[in-house]
Amino acid sequence: MKIIRIFYKLLVISIFVIFLLFYLTLAKLILSIFSKEFANRFGFLNSKLVLKFLKTILGIHLNVIGKENIPDKNGFIVFGNHFGYVELISLCSLTPIAFVSKQEIRKWPVLGFIISLGGTIFVDRDSGGKSDKYIDQLKKALKNQINIYFSPEGTNSDGTFLYRFKSALFVPANQLKYPILPYACAIKKVNNQTVDRKHRLKVAWFGDEQNLGDHFINFLALENVDLEMRILKPIIPDYDESKIEERRKFSSEMRDLISKELVKMEPEFDAEYIEKGIKN
Repeated sequence: MKIIRIFYKLLVISIFVIFLLFYLTLAKLILSIFSKEFANRFGFLNSKLVLKFLKTILGIHLNVIGKENIPDKNGFIVFGNHFGYVELISLCSLTPIAFVSKQEIRKWPVLGFIISLGGTIFVDRDSGGKSDKYIDQLKKALKNQINIYFSPEGTNSDGTFLYRFKSALFVPANQLKYPILPYACAIKKVNNQTVDRKHRLKVAWFGDEQNLGDHFINFLALENVDLEMRILKPIIPDYDESKIEERRKFSSEMRDLISKELVKMEPEFDAEYIEKGIKN
């Protein structure tokens, strides 16, 4: 039964990806003739419909609390805890989003090209996320009414703790006084059963325990996954970014905000880990 489920999902996703590549590439080429700004926004505007379809095919069930907190006007930054691609698919099924991603992903076969069409902003982490180049890219996207997601942790967890938040990518919203939208997400059930570590790691793509391809195949074998997502009220950043301690204080406050929600949502969440800021 698992083999049939994997084959069916792979077939549907493959057909969908082929159609998506053709549709987005052609549309972007045509729209670029008239307006490069709108062409860049086009992939982003389609992301909600695309990811909503993908969420359904993958059997992701999402319970959303605070959906009314999503701003009506596009051009905001979304951030929260990050345990893989599952919560990102769910998040993007609620509102159109473009992603900030590491430069290497641009070179990934098929996936790199698709997310490029969706308006992903690629960051060279070796040069630092606070470089003027990437701050200008993010500001340009925000002004173009594109919502941006980034992971302030800079990597994935297994959903039971938070890494220290990086402060750099909050800078564009602070400079523009545009809203940032915090969320917290937790894995509630896998195949209608209470989550244990074995099942958790089939949802959370964490560390070097599995490469992405193997993890995705194992995820396809699941019947369904239940997530809970709490979307908090938007915040307009207002701090003196010229002072590194002010930047760090703000990012720490944002981490504390999300951790307080995760304590309520995730029984295995390690609040002590947050205080230490290091992994035992």
